[in-house]
Amino acid sequence: MLYLHVFQMLATLNGMAGFYAGRFCMRVDFLCRPAVTVKLEKSVSAPGWTDRTRKEEHMPELPEVETLCRQLRQKVPHAKIKGTFILDSKLGKLDNLKGRGIASVTRLGKRIVLGLDDGRSLEIHLRMTGRLLWQEKPDIGEKPPHSRFILDLTPGRIIIVDPRRFATLSLVADAAKGNAAVDALKPGCPEALKEKGCNRSRSIKSFLMDQSIIGGIGNIYACEILYRAGLNPLRRTADLTSEDWRRVGSAMVEVLSKAVVCRGTSISDWRDLFGCKGEYQKELRVYGREGKKCPHCGGIIQRVRLLGRGTWFCPNCQA
Repeated sequence: MLYLHVFQMLATLNGMAGFYAGRFCMRVDFLCRPAVTVKLEKSVSAPGWTDRTRKEEHMPELPEVETLCRQLRQKVPHAKIKGTFILDSKLGKLDNLKGRGIASVTRLGKRIVLGLDDGRSLEIHLRMTGRLLWQEKPDIGEKPPHSRFILDLTPGRIIIVDPRRFATLSLVADAAKGNAAVDALKPGCPEALKEKGCNRSRSIKSFLMDQSIIGGIGNIYACEILYRAGLNPLRRTADLTSEDWRRVGSAMVEVLSKAVVCRGTSISDWRDLFGCKGEYQKELRVYGREGKKCPHCGGIIQRVRLLGRGTWFCPNCQA
């Protein structure tokens, strides 16, 4: 009888173990299934402008900021400041600038620098979703949604509009102090590329987007520059030849200069000082064109993630 009881107990325990083991395996199987988002991330079947392309953060880059600076130079030099109005406490406080004059408008990388007649500078960094809007007097209307700052001038007013609230505003004594980056549109930049990158073991795309090295290049233009230079964005800078660096420098000048003429790239919410879209999106050859044919070789443009950002390239043309 004792043996019988022991046998029944073992059978019961075995059955319970089997039951819970089965439940456990079902749970592990469910948790290990790949998420749908991963499948979508790797898909290259949908050609052209996809929803995820439009949702990428399109920070104003050198051409967009240069466009704003050129337009501001037509409006604000020698204008007097009538008042400054901070509408978002996240921007911090600002000294009283009433009566100060705007002496100059310059660009420092991706930053807009308004030089004042007392030697100081008002520095604006638009970052992710910031933009500037000009309103002319006497036809000034209501401020638009997401307005964060108003600079009231004698001929009109400048408004910082920024839904994500990442834009920054600062009053500095010397805007260029401590800035060691080479400006991508300044003479000598192509020659400085090789000197700064030949001994670095990093991808050429991350090198181009490093604002401490080269000021002004972001995701859109890095993809386009490397396509025209015929270089894979994952190539290491230390492996590039002198000819590779020459092509990068030439493509950089070509792409950025054309984009400035086109007043930037309007894929999502970018607008110039007067609320108009840019036109360089019509010139894009790889950015956002996942699954479409390469305009040069007819191969399929691919997308990978690099530095947490979408990176588009042609595997045939970019070695």
